[in-house]
Amino acid sequence: MPSSGLEPGSVVITRQAVDACFKPELEQMVLGKRVVRSTDLDQQLVQELMQCSTELGEFTTVVGNTMCTMDFYEGQGRLDGALCSYTEKDKQAYLQAAYAAGIRNIEMESSVFAAMCSACGLRAAVVCVALLNRLEGDQISSAHEVLVEYQERPQRLVGYFIKKRLGKA
Repeated sequence: MPSSGLEPGSVVITRQAVDACFKPELEQMVLGKRVVRSTDLDQQLVQELMQCSTELGEFTTVVGNTMCTMDFYEGQGRLDGALCSYTEKDKQAYLQAAYAAGIRNIEMESSVFAAMCSACGLRAAVVCVALLNRLEGDQISSAHEVLVEYQERPQRLVGYFIKKRLGKA
C-alpha cells in the first residue's frame, strides 16, 4: 500500500477509513439510489493492535487514517498513469492536505470493508504496510526481498494479536 508521509515498511493501523475527499463514508448506488454508509472502525481494536505492536517492537507502527480511492492512478494522485490532468504541484498540494487530515495510508479496499463490517455490527480493524512514501514519488524502489519482508509485517502484528487474545503470546 502506498503511504502518505511514512517511510517504507511502516505499518499503519487505520483509525478511520476515508474517501478521496477525506470523509469517513462510503457512497454506493443501491437500486439506483445513493446510499452513504459509515466507515467507522473499532477504536478499541485500534488501541489493542497498537499495544501489540509496541510489545512486538519489530517495526515502526502508527495509527492514522487510510484514504480509500476508486482507482490506482488519478484517484491516488499519481503522475505515472495513462491519464493525468494535474501537475506535480497539484499532486503535492493534495497529498499534503491528505497528510494534514491524518491520512497515513492510501489504498482501494478499506472503505468497503469498514462500511460492510459496520453495517453488520462487526468489530473491525485495518492494518496495512507502507511500500513507499507518496510525498517522495509514485514508484516502488525497494528490492523484492525487502517488499516480501514488509508485506509480512501486518500479518505478524495481527498474528501476535490473535495469539495474545487466545492467551498464547
